[in-house]
Amino acid sequence: MILPQSRVAVHPVTAPPAGTANPPASWHPALYLVIAYIFVTYTRLPEILLIVTGHGLRLGLISAILAVLVVLLSGGFFRMFSSKIVLALLSFTAWLVLSTPFSVWRHGSFDTLVFWSVSLLSLILLAGCIDGLEQCRKAMYTMAVSVLVIETLSFVLGVSSATRDLGRFSLVSGTFGNPNDFATLLLLGLPFCLLVVRTRSGLSVLRVACFLALLFVPVTVVRTGSRGGLIALVVLFLLYFFSVPSLQKIPLAVGALVLAVVSVLVSSSDALERYKTLFLTGDAAYVANTAEESAVLSTRVRREMFEHSVLLTLQHPVLGVGPGMFAVADAKDAAEKKQPAAWRQSHNTFTEISSEAGFPALLLYLAALFFCFQTARSARRYAVPHPELRALADMAFCLRLSVLAFAITAIFASNAYYFYFPLVAGLCAAFERSLNSAMQARASSQAGSAQGKPAIPARQRLPEPARIVR
Repeated sequence: MILPQSRVAVHPVTAPPAGTANPPASWHPALYLVIAYIFVTYTRLPEILLIVTGHGLRLGLISAILAVLVVLLSGGFFRMFSSKIVLALLSFTAWLVLSTPFSVWRHGSFDTLVFWSVSLLSLILLAGCIDGLEQCRKAMYTMAVSVLVIETLSFVLGVSSATRDLGRFSLVSGTFGNPNDFATLLLLGLPFCLLVVRTRSGLSVLRVACFLALLFVPVTVVRTGSRGGLIALVVLFLLYFFSVPSLQKIPLAVGALVLAVVSVLVSSSDALERYKTLFLTGDAAYVANTAEESAVLSTRVRREMFEHSVLLTLQHPVLGVGPGMFAVADAKDAAEKKQPAAWRQSHNTFTEISSEAGFPALLLYLAALFFCFQTARSARRYAVPHPELRALADMAFCLRLSVLAFAITAIFASNAYYFYFPLVAGLCAAFERSLNSAMQARASSQAGSAQGKPAIPARQRLPEPARIVR
């Protein structure tokens, strides 16, 4: 992508509600843990260390324990309940607990519930400990740095061979060893690289690196052969394309075309064959090679699993077949019909939830997703009319792109219980609360000035970013 001319702005700093004695520090001790947790979790650092050194150092367990302690000691545990996003996902969790005793395999559902609880730490930590727009910005910058690390690792640990995933690009093992998950995590963090480029001043190392990431990450996503990733990438680009001024659309389109050509040239033919199935209306009667045969078979299996998940949803509409038990229930039905069992996931996050925990769980999950979009949209609508708040508008826009990236890729993968959505939702919840506090402080300051009364002390007002320099 080619970016519009950079804008230089002073980043907004959180102001507390009127009447607060002291504003929260932008580098509160809890924020250090938040940043470390995001980096360790998002980059899958324990897995990377295991690949490189043979020892994971239990960083995941250590960070999870510290996360719980910090949330409890910082007082953020009660603060996070002000967010509708948090309440929706906690209600979703409660429904999973309720459906577990009725599972087709209770022990397996209990394991899934524990796995989801660990993923939920991302939501609790970010929503509870991040306090203020400045801290939100630092957390988003951490997401950008994490993407830079992942993309850099792809040059060292990336593989693309005909004997592994039929030429699809990914890392050698771990979470990033799955090309679909690899593409998903790159896309979730890519908008925050855009945020760094749009809001950070000067030619800093971070800004230049994030600009390069906006060029390299799309190419890497195409190389993974992830069809959901490609669709999400195109949608994100179109949203960004229509958000820039008319004069910037032509160079942006040219840059996108160049990147598309480069992506095709550096991607394996096997990965490119998978994208052909996006345009197939039915089962292909003829396949040219093994890669195309695998892609067509994958499409057929995904369609069958989707149909089976919808059928199980209709058969168990309230409590489902049990968290994480779609494959087991589907195999059980196949055995009763004397058919071979597929033992596969539904390959659709939303039907995965509906079939495993019922319609109520799906509605709660979708509600959390809707509230995330609503938060980003409301923040952008508030900031756009005020040029001095352009940095805030950029934060809201990039956050919305990240949520959208998850929503699209979730249609093509079973990611219901992974940390992907809780992490982004935690950012949205923290952003929502911080924005509300800042808006209240700003309104109080303006009201005091309009009435001729002494304005709120400067340390309690929302400092306005400097005017944008074109």
